[in-house]
Amino acid sequence: MINEKQTLDTALRLKKAVRDQRSIESAEIQSYLENSEVIAQILAEPFRTDTFTGLRKLEFLLIELSEIPYFERLDQVQTMLDTLYTHTNFEEGFSLTGKQAGVLACHNALCTLIFLRAGKKEWAENGIQWIISYFPFAKAEPSSWQGKDLFQRFGGCVGNSPCYDGLVKSVKALSEYAAKYGDFPGLQAKLKQGLDYILAHRVIFHQNSEDYLYNDLVTLFYPYPYRTNIIEVLGVIKQEKLLDRPECQAAKDFLKTKQLNNGNWHPEKIFMKSSWVPFDQLKKPGAWITDEIDWLLADE
Repeated sequence: MINEKQTLDTALRLKKAVRDQRSIESAEIQSYLENSEVIAQILAEPFRTDTFTGLRKLEFLLIELSEIPYFERLDQVQTMLDTLYTHTNFEEGFSLTGKQAGVLACHNALCTLIFLRAGKKEWAENGIQWIISYFPFAKAEPSSWQGKDLFQRFGGCVGNSPCYDGLVKSVKALSEYAAKYGDFPGLQAKLKQGLDYILAHRVIFHQNSEDYLYNDLVTLFYPYPYRTNIIEVLGVIKQEKLLDRPECQAAKDFLKTKQLNNGNWHPEKIFMKSSWVPFDQLKKPGAWITDEIDWLLADE
């Protein structure tokens, strides 16, 4: 639990107000956004658009901002959104290289989530369609996508098993699209397939053992870059009102074991430090990550 005496960043105060369904005037929202130290730090970060890593940094900065309600109201954010779309939009899906080979499952899903949360429905639908059409949500399921990086880059998004990072983030994009805009052709069947896959793995485990899928999955961090983790996966499950399923119990129990004696949680890792603005200090009680887990386990 967050110490009420703790000074919270105004962006977190805004997020908590939205979660509590408190009525907020437009001027108050703007004040929260403009006075946030976290937002100011993110907006001050330089980025490039002529390289994969440069565009990835822009994507990461925007996915961080998208965790904050109404982030799209800031003029600088609109410019960043336009820049990301201009440089990543491909005929189908989103590519950090501007080419077919550069469409990767995790980054396509991240761009889709950013545009969804910013209210760019038509932009987001390009990524949604790609997920439904091309990204496998089951073992040994073939894909008709011709971009080679999907199969080769970073070990491959597609193989005997789909990349779990890409799958979770893609399921999250489908879920958030449905919650915000309703149905889309093929979305519900694909969403169910993805959720079933996550539940079959009991959120964090290999399907037929008690071993964790990989270490980062049970490492605490927030927000989420190209990697997913236990907090994000359980958040998707909660959004779909499936958190009371028995397949989720072991993951919830594991998360509770990470709670500090003072009731908080702390981030255990920061990815891509040159491209990322930490919301909380590493290995110190964190207001942002604690708020996220408090929300997640609120009904426990």
